[in-house]
Amino acid sequence: MTEEWITDEALLANPGLVKTMSVMPPMGQGRIRLVRIGQGADQIDLQPCGGTHVARTAEIGRVEIGKIEKKGRQNRRVSLSLVD
Repeated sequence: MTEEWITDEALLANPGLVKTMSVMPPMGQGRIRLVRIGQGADQIDLQPCGGTHVARTAEIGRVEIGKIEKKGRQNRRVSLSLVD
């Protein structure tokens, strides 16, 4: 996981960064943290920070994807298990 910072204006100019349907990350401080999981072709996600994140995924141990449920045309519920 890596992080970088962008301005409020840069986030508004790139609405595709916000992947939640109804929740915008906190704005008004002049900058917003972006959290990137993976890099290059192995990038899994890039999201504006909406709260607290671990510094490294190693802090939480191994994560397994359990069940993925379809909850509507655009919504999925993903169950995760913390293994370690």
